[in-house]
This record gives sequence, structure tokens and C-alpha cells, in this order.
Amino acid sequence: MALTITGERELNSDAFLVLKEKIFLDRSGDRRSWTYVERRSGREAVVVVPVTRRSRSLILIRQFRVPFSAPVIEFPAGLVDPGETPSETALRELLEETGYRGTVSRVGPPVSTSAGITTERVYMAFVDADEDPDPHAASGPESSEEIEVMKIARAEVPGHLARWERAGEILDIKLYTYLTAILG
Repeated sequence: MALTITGERELNSDAFLVLKEKIFLDRSGDRRSWTYVERRSGREAVVVVPVTRRSRSLILIRQFRVPFSAPVIEFPAGLVDPGETPSETALRELLEETGYRGTVSRVGPPVSTSAGITTERVYMAFVDADEDPDPHAASGPESSEEIEVMKIARAEVPGHLARWERAGEILDIKLYTYLTAILG
């Protein structure tokens, strides 16, 4: 017997998120439930993978994340605004969070971030970034964001990764996967 969804209910919500429960029959026919989170608006997100044009350095951020009560090292990212394309979101978020400008070279398909806990889907947008931040950039992090920008040469990635692991830094899974993949 295949898993069969038999029901769904909202457990709690706020302006941004909905905590839901799905009821299903497992392969033995037993009734079970699964709790997960959805974005209220169903909005998708974009993760920006910015690499500078000349030096091929990565632009990363260390951002304080309230659920952890600690900073997380990650790529710039954000929600797609209504009427915005993932490419437009990528360039907006890159500028807002880092001060860098660039051009989008490729946007991947929407992918799951953590399928066991959320229905969130994100696009990975690969950006050819300027070598330095725009000194005249008018935007910046929102008042609810605390962000440190890091520019890391590709040759320095193994050393940073080892230091972050030794220090117990929290690394976002998308960043960790990308870094370990480029290391071969």
C-alpha cells in the first residue's frame, strides 16, 4: 500500500508562516500525522551565489539568525516580491545585504530547502558580481537584519571552512554543499 494523504489542518499561524499538520495512512494502513511549516503567501525565495568577475572570490554573509540566537554563515538570500522575477530578487538582495552589484548568469529550478519540515522552495541564482561593493549603494540590511559581509578568495575556502568547523560556526546547508563541491 502507498502512503495516502487523508487530511490537513492548520495548527497555528502568524503574518508570515502557517504551522500545518497532514494526516496520512502509512504503508501498513496506520493513521499518522506530519507537522510542517509553509509560508503564508506561498512565496518562493532566492539564494544568491555571487562570485566576483576578476578574482573569482565568493561574497558571503554572516547573519544573526533569531531561531539559533547566533550568526549563520550563508549566501545572501531573500523572498521573491510580488511581480518580481527570481533574477530581479537576486540582484536586489545582493545589493541590500552586501552592497555588491552584478549580473545574473543562471537561475536554477526551484528546489526544496528541508523537505521534512517545510514546503519552502528556493531558486539558486548564480551572479557575476562586481569586484568591490558599490560605495553609493542606497540600500542596506533591514532593521531586523544584522549582517557581516565576507569576500573570500577561492584558494582561501578550505582554510575558512576548517576554521568555521573548529569554531563551531553554523553553516547554511546550501553554502556548505557548494563549498565542499568546489573543493572536489
